[in-house]
Amino acid sequence: MIALKGIIQNGQVKLSSPADLPDGTEVTVLPHAPDKWLGIPDDQWPTTPEGIAQLATRMDRVEPFDMTAAEEAEIDAWRRRRQP
Repeated sequence: MIALKGIIQNGQVKLSSPADLPDGTEVTVLPHAPDKWLGIPDDQWPTTPEGIAQLATRMDRVEPFDMTAAEEAEIDAWRRRRQP
């Protein structure tokens, strides 16, 4: 999936740059909420080998959570429903 940026003008989406999509392509538009980040904003991801290594080290420290068999079955059922 690609992300396109733009703004709303007169009730229509105006893209920052032309989209390389054929006419008639169906899209979904979601408003950008800059104050409601989940995770790391795109411009704050590390780009140096050292920064990436530090992030990987921090991610390796995150402990997995345990799910019951019923919870796992519920997740699996949800995933099957989501697959086209």
